[in-house]
Amino acid sequence: MTATTASTSPGRPSRGRLPPPLDPGQRGAAMLLVATLLVALLAGGGVALYVQLQSTKGAGLVKATRSSLYCAEAGLAAARGFIALNYLTWPQALDNDPSNDPAWYPVRGDMNGDLIDDYEVTIRDNDDEVPPTPADPTRDNDRQVFAVSRCISNADVSRQVVELLVVAGAGQPYRNQGGGGAFNTGNQNDGKSP
Repeated sequence: MTATTASTSPGRPSRGRLPPPLDPGQRGAAMLLVATLLVALLAGGGVALYVQLQSTKGAGLVKATRSSLYCAEAGLAAARGFIALNYLTWPQALDNDPSNDPAWYPVRGDMNGDLIDDYEVTIRDNDDEVPPTPADPTRDNDRQVFAVSRCISNADVSRQVVELLVVAGAGQPYRNQGGGGAFNTGNQNDGKSP
């Protein structure tokens, strides 16, 4: 082994040797600080990404919910007249026996042309019995039923819309056409004229 001659000037390290550490207590402290900051930034980015994905998922759920509600409303609009025209067969539809349901019941329909039903509309009786008669949901007494339209195309967020359908009789056209304005006021033939 040969010895190397080193310069002995103060403040300059000799060749072939590393400079002595200035502060032996700071070995790796900067690296630990940088690693901690990196982990904190990555965690913050992960939280921001999670929040954004949840927001996107929530917006998709709101869109699906609205779409399902619009589907149920469209089903009700499509079935309203059909149910009213078939009021004579309401007793078979209300009797809780699917074997004798009319061919039209329940009303189902496709809205988007994919040949798969998107909505289903059923009926249920309103509370039309006069006390002390007990309520009978299998019998209609007043030509009024609730039409319940439910969107069946989206099983995750199925919505339903309920509307009271009233099928009125023919009335008395001449009485209703009485002159003098609304509610037959001022009609000389109704006995209420001054």
